[in-house]
Amino acid sequence: MEKHHGGAEIPVSLLFADVRGSTVLAEGMSPVEFSRALDRFYGMVTTVTDQEHGVIDHLAGDGVMAMWIPGFVGQSHPHRCVAAGYRLANLLGAEIPSGSGFPAGVGVHTGVAYVGVVGDAGALDFTVLGDAANTVARLGSSAAGGELILSDAIIRAAEVDTSDLKLRHLELKGKAEPFAAWVRVPMIRAG
Repeated sequence: MEKHHGGAEIPVSLLFADVRGSTVLAEGMSPVEFSRALDRFYGMVTTVTDQEHGVIDHLAGDGVMAMWIPGFVGQSHPHRCVAAGYRLANLLGAEIPSGSGFPAGVGVHTGVAYVGVVGDAGALDFTVLGDAANTVARLGSSAAGGELILSDAIIRAAEVDTSDLKLRHLELKGKAEPFAAWVRVPMIRAG
């Protein structure tokens, strides 16, 4: 049976959630406890992504990438991605004081990316690739626990009200110039 690639460059909205300080957290837990905590984190991201009709692209160590593409959700993909970002950041922020979850940050971005199959006949993977995917991963990795970072592109595409956000210029790995992004600081509730 012959296997072949398929994909296209399309508009896509992306979310990347990344655990802060996972090495230190793992050091203080047994491997089984750490895997259970990661499962809980993955479950939160998956649930929120499903609720907003997104697709999990991949789980990578202590990070999760999710995508919203027009073929699945139409032109509302930036709005659904932002809604998922807010919902997830709220869930993560609520768990920080109780110690019941990981201090994870969330980044959201929109742009054109390759969405499709990569690999060879021995190992194929459906994924999203390109600058948009790299940018959202850097945003998620820059976010503090419970913090949401939104790119200017997704702010414009989803028509997000920035009155409760702070403009921040980030030094993102691989970017020559500071990257303008909007930050929603954690809404941590007292335990």
